Amino acid sequence: RAASMSRDASESASDDDASTSAPSARDLYAALGVRRDASAEDIKRAYRAKASAIHPDKVSSGAEDATSVREAAQRAFATVSEAYEILSDSERRGVYDVYGIDGARAGRELGARGKTVEELRVEFARQQAKEAKEAAEAKLNFNGTYIFGFSAAHLVEEEIRRRRARYTANPGLDLTSVSLSNSMEIPLSDDDVAYFVTQGSMRGGRGGGNFILGWRRAVSPLTSVDVSAQTGLTSAATATITRQLTTHTSGAISYNYIAQQGLGLNLMLERQLFPQTRGHLSWNVGPIGSMSTGASHAFGKNAVKCDLTVGLAATGIAGSYVRQVSNTQVYRAAVKAGTTGMEMEVGTTNQVDEDTALGFSIVVSLRGLTLKFRMNRQGQRFIIPVLLTPLVSWRKSLVAFTLPPIALILVRRFLVRPIVLSYVRKRQLAARKQNKRAVLAAMRAAFDDAKVIEAAADKKARAAQTRGGLVIEAAVFGAFDPKPNKVKNAPIIPDFKPWAPPGARVPTASEDGAPSAATPQSPPPTTLPPPYVDVTKATQFMVDGDTLDLYENVSMSDLLGFCDPCPGEDKFLRIRYRYRRSLHEVTVKADTVVSLPSSEHRLPEKLQTHDAS
Repeated sequence: RAASMSRDASESASDDDASTSAPSARDLYAALGVRRDASAEDIKRAYRAKASAIHPDKVSSGAEDATSVREAAQRAFATVSEAYEILSDSERRGVYDVYGIDGARAGRELGARGKTVEELRVEFARQQAKEAKEAAEAKLNFNGTYIFGFSAAHLVEEEIRRRRARYTANPGLDLTSVSLSNSMEIPLSDDDVAYFVTQGSMRGGRGGGNFILGWRRAVSPLTSVDVSAQTGLTSAATATITRQLTTHTSGAISYNYIAQQGLGLNLMLERQLFPQTRGHLSWNVGPIGSMSTGASHAFGKNAVKCDLTVGLAATGIAGSYVRQVSNTQVYRAAVKAGTTGMEMEVGTTNQVDEDTALGFSIVVSLRGLTLKFRMNRQGQRFIIPVLLTPLVSWRKSLVAFTLPPIALILVRRFLVRPIVLSYVRKRQLAARKQNKRAVLAAMRAAFDDAKVIEAAADKKARAAQTRGGLVIEAAVFGAFDPKPNKVKNAPIIPDFKPWAPPGARVPTASEDGAPSAATPQSPPPTTLPPPYVDVTKATQFMVDGDTLDLYENVSMSDLLGFCDPCPGEDKFLRIRYRYRRSLHEVTVKADTVVSLPSSEHRLPEKLQTHDAS
């Protein structure tokens, strides 16, 4: 039956080759609407349901835009047929899971010349390995840490200002220390990496540095060896063997030689104690003996860590607490106490964009009050500690812990946030202009797909309305504010205006009796398309027996009737639906699990509206 339907579609498509292109490179699991571990029976059932609904011969020929709808049906049916053809074959499905659609399509093309899928797998793997090797050889992993210490004590303490005036009249900050560290990794092969590290520091007019050259090799999937040599201020050599001992335990043994100190041995053990808890133990046998142990535990958006060190050089305890307050902001508090002194640090870090994080913290120690600024960008860390005063008192500590955070909140809210939002909007606008043509083509294809499945979706909606089942009132996919609606009868998202291509005829709810969020309007050709797409029909079409399931890691952009309206931006799916006559609404991030209906989605009584049916 599947072969017959596919053959019919191919014959229909051949009548109009100019308007029907090859299937797009969709996520094949999304094309069929199944999870990635779906059984062969699930794949067959999903294919039959979709193929029956979108077969080109079932498109109504009486519609004014029947030609474009039929062409869209041919494209959609070709995509679904290709997905079934690949995923129903266990060998080709295995190739697709590893190498993607290009590998699966290459299998079909090479197979026609007599090559087996296994031969294809070997050839494709060889080519991929070659490309990966070339990419690795051209890639250098560069990281750096730059610490610049300043003193502002003369701006806070009068006595220090008077003493400093004898030597300089410069009103600015004093540079008191500099510490630099750079490392670069050079992949030599899939198993070998060469690296070098340069270090330098200066304090009080004196300084020094080191140069480290090392080599790391993955001997086996469970074992690696690391050998390095250091020269400069201190000469040393180190050899380390690391091995995964069990599923939850790893260990390392390190031999080292330090000039003027002698040979040393360090033993390390790390184990996952519980699902969210890890512990470690380290014993430095010599030349200066010490032992340390500790554990870290994560729960929800919180993480705690505690370490204890006992040794000849230093003995002490350290602990930290980290809380993620949002997707971009983290708070951290840390305490250290031991023979070398005491220190308490409280701070926050904010993720500005994909590559940049900014943070600051207040440090109280025996050395004084210090304000520390941090910036991380693409592997480069910049740390600027500013000593406010070496004289610690409870009043100064209180001011240090309250005034800078308040000032930071005000600056971030009224200065940094507007600047960042303006920058992000400009980048988004530039990207949307650059992608305008491709996005318009994708939205047109999604619009045509929605027309193909419209009749089936409306039939499901009418049947569900009659029995009080699952009816999708509105659904939108794209970039929008994910905050939930708190206003009765509000549009699905603020300023929602469904999109339609120029000249398209779009039926309203009064014409076909099915729910409709709004009537799409054709934008002027010079305007940018909206960063979202109306997927009401597409979502209703996927409802099966008053349930709707979308699976994790299955691309929503590749679902039938969906598209990516804003490449590179964070996208969400919002669905407003009725179940048992009650209004529900849910918003999820793209490519995450969705399961309808759910009592958790039910809107409060003050937002409920009358069911017209």
